[in-house]
Amino acid sequence: MRVIDTYFSNKDRPAPFYYGWMIVFASLICHLFIFGVPTIMLPQIYGPMTQQFDWSRSDVTILASAKFISGAIAAFFIGEFIQKFGVRLTAFLTSFVVGLSMMSFIFISEIWHLAVVGVFLGIGSLSLVITIKVLVSRWFQGSLGLALGLALMGTSIAGSTLTFVLEPLLDAYGWRVAVAILSAGIWFIALPIFMIIAREYPDDMGLKTEGVSDKAKSAIKDLPAHFFDFVGTVKGTTFIAMSIGVFLIGFVDQGLLQHTVEFLDKDAGLGRDMARYGFSLLMTISLFGKIGFGWLFDRLAIKGVIICYLSIGLGVLLAFPVGGLETLLAFAIARGISHGGTIVDVPYLCRQAFGPAILARTIGTMTMILSAGFAIGPYVIGYIYDNTGSYDNALYLCLAMALMAALSLNWVKPEYRDWLKDQEAK
Repeated sequence: MRVIDTYFSNKDRPAPFYYGWMIVFASLICHLFIFGVPTIMLPQIYGPMTQQFDWSRSDVTILASAKFISGAIAAFFIGEFIQKFGVRLTAFLTSFVVGLSMMSFIFISEIWHLAVVGVFLGIGSLSLVITIKVLVSRWFQGSLGLALGLALMGTSIAGSTLTFVLEPLLDAYGWRVAVAILSAGIWFIALPIFMIIAREYPDDMGLKTEGVSDKAKSAIKDLPAHFFDFVGTVKGTTFIAMSIGVFLIGFVDQGLLQHTVEFLDKDAGLGRDMARYGFSLLMTISLFGKIGFGWLFDRLAIKGVIICYLSIGLGVLLAFPVGGLETLLAFAIARGISHGGTIVDVPYLCRQAFGPAILARTIGTMTMILSAGFAIGPYVIGYIYDNTGSYDNALYLCLAMALMAALSLNWVKPEYRDWLKDQEAK
């Protein structure tokens, strides 16, 4: 690792690119195997679960709800843990928790088993996502949206490829063993790469944060006191408005995502194979959504996030007419692009509004609120389906919530971004 540090921090012979992009690469690999795979595999094993045990849709989505509830609780504490012990130790511990949770799928036979496994899966995977968001946000400012979009592409890559890996495993071994086998990516790829590449701060290598001038870097050492006041930040209008928007959009985005395969299969009448291919297409398109919205966020700031939230509403609207290939393509494009943006929004909003001083705590707390939406959405949508026999009422609810989320961001101010521009102009 000293060789890497020496090469990228050498002032006489500068490296061909900024080391922060290596951080992005390591974060992407971690996000793929530790968050992306566990998240994307769930909708694809609900069908086999219901067939084997005759569980309802709300029953099987207890796994996702437990995952996101526990993740929400863990998010409240993980920011402080990162602040004290660093991202490397946090990533190491969370990787072990997720890997062991996936291996424990072998023993699931009761509904309460789903809840227990979901709890540990949520603690590990959501904590890892926060770790990645904090780490990348420490290394970037000017291209933060793009860097986050690239680092958090793991879910999209998993969504576009996992079907083709998981289906043969399901046929050969069943859903329990298939999930356990997928944990190998954590043990042998993600964890080793991250531990070799990750560094806590640019200063550790004698580098500066991307997009921050020397004049601004000097000013950051003398940040105004309110950027260090976490309690005051939480009480502010910006934090409250952001919390409302993030919770609502988390409910809509993850609620729809967890039910997409079943919706396309049963409600839209496309069949299981077409539903899975449609889901893979949606997740593939979300790759471009992450990069595109990341780029847009860097240029439009909060307005870019509002556009993202409105596009989620458009994706919901296009779910109603789905019944054939053309309408499936329209739905997959709209949902895929908008889903990509929602993965990037929280760390971007926190960095631009609250600054770097308490970044781990603001991202952790906001991710807790987002995860609460993630947890409630799949269960409520499943409950509505079980009681009405259709997803229509759930879609109406999601459309209204997406519009309310976009509206709430009008009260969010990018205070740190504006302060940084003022310092650079002096």
